[in-house]
Amino acid sequence: MPKYALHFGATLENLPLIRYFVQQRLKPHLPDSIQLNQVTVAVEELCSNSILHANKEDPTRQLRLQLHIQKKAIHIYLHDPAPPYDIHSYPSEPQLLRKGTLRPGGFGIYLMRKFIDRIHVRRGKRDGSIYHMVKEIS
Repeated sequence: MPKYALHFGATLENLPLIRYFVQQRLKPHLPDSIQLNQVTVAVEELCSNSILHANKEDPTRQLRLQLHIQKKAIHIYLHDPAPPYDIHSYPSEPQLLRKGTLRPGGFGIYLMRKFIDRIHVRRGKRDGSIYHMVKEIS
């Protein structure tokens, strides 16, 4: 079972690095380009939400992205120093306008739910949170 890890600071400048890491590591295991792009988008959305909302774009906050590839599933873990956010508490449909703003919201979580088979959120052993996404390989 191949395992890969990427450590990065909580800055949006790292999103291209995250995208490259995910695509290069998963391409041999996900030959379907649509599934590969869906998983990449889901991971980018998870990471960008963590960077923007939980860690306030603080580059000193270190996150770790792990990919564990099994025969029938890909397990994606994001270890985040910020407290956990319950993704399942967010409305299932995206909001055309966020409350009190003129900006849309929730599309990233909506896409994660659409593209990923299972999402689990838990508190880390010491601090922070661990997001675990599972994509079944077809």
